[in-house]
Amino acid sequence: MRARIQHILVVSTGVIWICTLLIQCAWFKGEALDPGIIKPHPIGGYEALGKRIYYPRAAREIGVEGQVTVKAFVSKDGRVTDSRISRKLNPELDRIALNAVQRTLFEPALKNGMPVDIWISIPIVFALQDWHPKSSPFTKFELTVRPDPSYQTFAVEMQGQLSADLEWPLHFEFLLPLNADNVWVQTGLKNKPATRIVWDESGEWLVFDVNESMVALGFNYRSLAGQTAHKFRYKFILNHPLPDWQLAVVYGNQQVHFTQDPNQVFEQADGSLRLEYNLESLEAYEPRYLELELIE
Repeated sequence: MRARIQHILVVSTGVIWICTLLIQCAWFKGEALDPGIIKPHPIGGYEALGKRIYYPRAAREIGVEGQVTVKAFVSKDGRVTDSRISRKLNPELDRIALNAVQRTLFEPALKNGMPVDIWISIPIVFALQDWHPKSSPFTKFELTVRPDPSYQTFAVEMQGQLSADLEWPLHFEFLLPLNADNVWVQTGLKNKPATRIVWDESGEWLVFDVNESMVALGFNYRSLAGQTAHKFRYKFILNHPLPDWQLAVVYGNQQVHFTQDPNQVFEQADGSLRLEYNLESLEAYEPRYLELELIE
């Protein structure tokens, strides 16, 4: 397990950005269009697009700020089918802005009342002065991995307890590994197959809304051809911050090895072992790399 390195943020905010719409240091404004065209708007408003923008630690720590402009082709069915960066700032911030636009669904542009395809420009500003950390909606979060005896498949499940004072519904975006299948989300007392998937350059995102204080989701992770055999390697990304959380591995008589020793080990009533790792809090969209391997 890679240990996370803590830094002290020391930056200068010599430039002040005046934002038309401020959501995590990002503002958006469409370019001028033909007056006969009603321009497209993100479903849920620009606030919904703004929530997909985040300001990573690495960029903040070195004081990167400024504007990224994304040109997006919004089809008549409201999907972004092509996009590019027309004004660059920083490779990581460029990627964040581009991916956020790619994952956004739009109310399409209208001309004479009919949907039309159109290119638009969306400026996105990252400003250190205006950044502030978001609080986590979770009071508890746990990710559990259950490898099968062959270590070719890993059942992955996530469970979280949400705060009681949230506004519902709560929107979730969760990056799936490309080798995931049988994806499900728990709604009420039943697990249902997940059907809403969106793509960006990072991969496949599971998107859903929650109206209850408990959330659960899961998938099967299958080893990819060409990878080192019997390894679980996973890049965990969620659109909400997490408090200190827990990774658990539950298995039978296999021997397992992590890149760091577990914090706790328990033998369960059925004879299986449960290894627990206490992980530190994460910011929204901040990646955490998890790795599990079999001792041959």
